[in-house]
Amino acid sequence: MKKKLVSLLMCAAMVSSMGLGVFAAEETEAAADNSDITIGSVIMNNSGEWFAEVIKGQEDAAADLGINFSMVSSDNEISKESDNVATFMAQGVDALVISPLAVDASVAAIETATKDAGIPVVTWNTTVNTDVTSHVGVVPAELGGNTGKYAAEYIKENFPDGCKIALIENSNYEIGIQRCEGFKAELQELIDDGTVEIVNEQDAELQEEGLDITEQILTANPDVQMIWCWNQTSLLGCAAALQNAGRSDIVLMGTDMSVELAKDMQGEDITLQAITTQMPYDMGYQAVENAVKAVKGEEVEAEIMIPTYTYTKDNMDEIQTYIDEHEDLVG
Repeated sequence: MKKKLVSLLMCAAMVSSMGLGVFAAEETEAAADNSDITIGSVIMNNSGEWFAEVIKGQEDAAADLGINFSMVSSDNEISKESDNVATFMAQGVDALVISPLAVDASVAAIETATKDAGIPVVTWNTTVNTDVTSHVGVVPAELGGNTGKYAAEYIKENFPDGCKIALIENSNYEIGIQRCEGFKAELQELIDDGTVEIVNEQDAELQEEGLDITEQILTANPDVQMIWCWNQTSLLGCAAALQNAGRSDIVLMGTDMSVELAKDMQGEDITLQAITTQMPYDMGYQAVENAVKAVKGEEVEAEIMIPTYTYTKDNMDEIQTYIDEHEDLVG
């Protein structure tokens, strides 16, 4: 826990404006020999607090290491991702850090760096079906599975007559699919014995989609007793829909904490019971750190797995600590 809090405290210094673009990191004596290194970063999108933490981690790493650093967003578009990578290759960056949009569709773009340009590529968060220098992420099935473990015990304790569950899922990204599989795997025993009935499963990614899908679920299944969401933005949308509908009787769980969600957990308007979260700041920082090591010919771990943590409504002290350490993110 101490390690987690130290990591999160690093996020608290984030400034409220986080523009994307090129900046020359301030040289320090320790990092002066890195001043000729240029790293290009391609992110999926820059929406939401989760990506804000990743961005902050990458920018802090660039500043600490004294490198030149440039970041662009693909806005969830494969064609734009390909163009972003091609632009970085034309600029002659020394390494690329990227969260690929798709395991197969992103291969061609990444291989323009690994095979055509012959430079190191570090992926983070999401993977791709081609060789890269290093990957920084979490075990997606564990991210969903840890919430599933908590949900299974919660259901046994609070729903002795059975529980009807709706799932807001993802079928576009491999990590999303694995999160959903991990969550359901932990409930399988309860599903098999009839304690848990999954009454609705639909895809949503962004906040507005999460809100719309939740409204559809409430209309189709007004007797639903629990909803689980696979990512932060769909969870935010679901929470808003439940609040609008006055459905504090429905237990909500999901993935990836934010300040807004933490405050929802503190309140009584909805029953946001549990959130399993990653450490996005660490993920961003270590991705850039690994890229610099690779450029310098230093040993780089092929895979770094960041631990996850589950916040629950049962522990208000931890939730308040999260808010205190992250409020600057939403300034």
